[in-house]
Amino acid sequence: ALAEQEEANRIKATLVKGAKFPDFAEKDLGGEPLSIANYKGKIVLLDFWATWCGPCVGEIPNVVKTYEKYHPQGFEIIGISLDQSKDKLTAFTAQKKMTWKQFFDGQGWSNKLAVKYGVQSIPATYLLDRDGKIIGKDLRGEELEDAVAKALGGS
Repeated sequence: ALAEQEEANRIKATLVKGAKFPDFAEKDLGGEPLSIANYKGKIVLLDFWATWCGPCVGEIPNVVKTYEKYHPQGFEIIGISLDQSKDKLTAFTAQKKMTWKQFFDGQGWSNKLAVKYGVQSIPATYLLDRDGKIIGKDLRGEELEDAVAKALGGS
């Protein structure tokens, strides 16, 4: 487990502003292909979260508001859920109007993408520019909205 921890920390250390976020090729909850490359030219928020995470749930209204406001201008979100129940996740996202794609593998903290990117606490978010480079991380509330507006305006 120590080796895994070190590897996770090493990966996490490379995920800094200005770095290109390493892509993945997975399927979303609906079985559709999911990757960052699919959103080239868009501003993308990668959101590592779970329905059982209080701070994550607390932030959802802000995220939904930002999405509804800026999605028409090219803002996308990829949710990466550390949930273990698909039914619970699906019901929750429908109820909260989280209409963007979600990656889910039912593995909790061992979620394939969370492990790949060294995510050890949630919420963890990365905001990517049109070329997939990191322009912000762990932005919440108005910080998120401001960063998205700026990124879209700066095209």
